[in-house]
Amino acid sequence: MPAKYEAVLQDLSQRIADMTPGERLPSEQQLAKDFDVSAMTVRRALQVLIDAKRVIGIRGRGTFVAQPTVSKFVLASFTESMRAAGMSARTEVLSAGLNRAGKEVAERLEIEEGEQVISLTRLRFGDGTPLCLEYSVLRADQFPGILGLNLEGSLYELLRKRFDVELSRAELRITAVMASAEEAKLLGIDPQAIPCIKARSSSKQTDGLIVEDTISIYRGDRYELIVGVS
Repeated sequence: MPAKYEAVLQDLSQRIADMTPGERLPSEQQLAKDFDVSAMTVRRALQVLIDAKRVIGIRGRGTFVAQPTVSKFVLASFTESMRAAGMSARTEVLSAGLNRAGKEVAERLEIEEGEQVISLTRLRFGDGTPLCLEYSVLRADQFPGILGLNLEGSLYELLRKRFDVELSRAELRITAVMASAEEAKLLGIDPQAIPCIKARSSSKQTDGLIVEDTISIYRGDRYELIVGVS
C-alpha cells in the first residue's frame, strides 16, 4: 500500500497537469482537509513537487504552478540556450547609445571614469515569452560603429563575426533578487510573487582586456542557471 504522501503526490501531480502556469494551489490546510491527511503529509508531497520545479512556494503567499524552466549553462549565450531548449529566440532592443562611464562601470571595465561606453538594454524572449532583461555595457573604443548594426541577436556572435573578437568569462556573480516594478512589467511577472535571478558578468578578449559587462535579470519561475565545475 503506498504511503499517504505518495497518494497525495500522485493526485496533485495530475491536478497540476490540468492547471495553468501561475495558478495558485489550495492552501496546505485545505489540501489536508480535501485528502483527509495531516498538513505534514501535504507539505511532504508539495516539497517533492517544488524540488521537481513543478510548483513554486512563495512564503506568505502560497504555492503556484510553475512555468516550464529553461536550463542555461552560465557560459552559454541566451540564443544558444534557446536553441538547446528547442525554443525560438527573439530580442527587443529597449535602448542603445553612448554614455559616460560612472565609477562602478569604469571599475568593472578597467577604464577611466568618464570614458565613453556603449550602453545597451535588451528584453529577451523565448517562444514569445519575456524571459530575461539584459543591461550591457561595452568599451566604445573597441567596437566602433556597433550602434549601427543589428543588435537583436546574440551579442557575442555579433562581436565574433563583425569585430573578430572572441570573448571569455572574466567574472560571474549570481544572486537572487526581486524585480523592480518596471522590470516586472517588462518580464510579465508579479514582483511580489516571482523572484528573479540576477547574473552579473564581465568578459575579456584573448589579450585579457575587459570589454563587456552585463547584468541579466532572469525570471526565476522559468530559468535555472547551471554552473559547470572542472
